[in-house]
Amino acid sequence: MKKILYIDLDNTLVDFPSGIGRLPKHATERYRDAYDDAPGIFSLMDPVPGAIEAYGALSELFDTYILSTSPWDNPSAWQHKVEWVREHLGAERGTPAYKRLILSHHKNLNRGDILIDDRPHNGAAGFDGEWLAFGEHAAFPTWQSVLDYLSQRADAPALHAAITLARAAHAGQTDKLGEPYILHPFAVMTRVSSPEAKIVAILHDVVEDTDVTLDALRAQGFGSEILAAVDAITKRSGEPLAESMARVRVNPIALVVKQADISHNTAPRRMARLDPETRARLTARYEESVRLLGATMDGIRAEFGQQEDAE
Repeated sequence: MKKILYIDLDNTLVDFPSGIGRLPKHATERYRDAYDDAPGIFSLMDPVPGAIEAYGALSELFDTYILSTSPWDNPSAWQHKVEWVREHLGAERGTPAYKRLILSHHKNLNRGDILIDDRPHNGAAGFDGEWLAFGEHAAFPTWQSVLDYLSQRADAPALHAAITLARAAHAGQTDKLGEPYILHPFAVMTRVSSPEAKIVAILHDVVEDTDVTLDALRAQGFGSEILAAVDAITKRSGEPLAESMARVRVNPIALVVKQADISHNTAPRRMARLDPETRARLTARYEESVRLLGATMDGIRAEFGQQEDAE
């Protein structure tokens, strides 16, 4: 059985100050000393950087729930917290937070192993398991630091081994948006279903972009099916795109992972943050890759896209 993990919303998954900045002026002035009582504020907030990808990754390793408190004097908060979870983590059965939101003023009554929370309030300090203090000046200041720690605490041997290896291999690397690179393999992992595909998703860039070799993966105990898929999805230096995609296309696991990879890389919210030249260049490349895979971009987004991909 997986360990039970609870994750707070406000200032943990949710960037509370982003909601304050979007309040109308009259509401900002009226609720200056109690912003959480401002009607509608919880519908205005962005995710904390890396939070969505981290939640998806942790939900693979732990029995994961969201455990939050809603202000007693702000009934709209109860509705908007549910809507925020549905918008950013998925509303349908099978998505990682489906029916996994708990709203309580007494977090200590929930039994479990780990709680990630930015404050000791509302029973968090009395939680029977391990409390991970989250926040800029806390023991765990970023979601990357949480993933670094909790990936060592999970009870999923093969996937855990892949995550540990990939996390070490990609340490210090950032993506085109300046975010920790490991968040991309985590995001791809949450978009595929089979255990084998999840392992390949985590490892899909380690041979291409780090010093890890296929022999090193073999030495770690990964089987021939995993190695073949990682090899298929790994681009060779100077290789034409058509050759790379032809190799992916004939390996079922690599094909699934590559489509999930493209769905994350082309998510509108990610593409919108790129400069126009880079966005145009990557869009053309991804569209050609999809064509060579015998798929369509709409089909890939329908099958592998997630709620946060929406504009």
